[in-house]
Amino acid sequence: MTTQLGMPFVVSTEMVLAAFGVSAGVGVVFGYLPAQKAARLDPIAALRHE
Repeated sequence: MTTQLGMPFVVSTEMVLAAFGVSAGVGVVFGYLPAQKAARLDPIAALRHE
């Protein structure tokens, strides 16, 4: 495939670490923030609201 595009396909360590860092950051933000919001709720009020 790389010969058809005329470009070498090189995966560097920096690219792998950057991808891991971005995905870990997104996972923390979208997992931690809703959990914090849910932890602040009164359990009885949260169940009653459903």
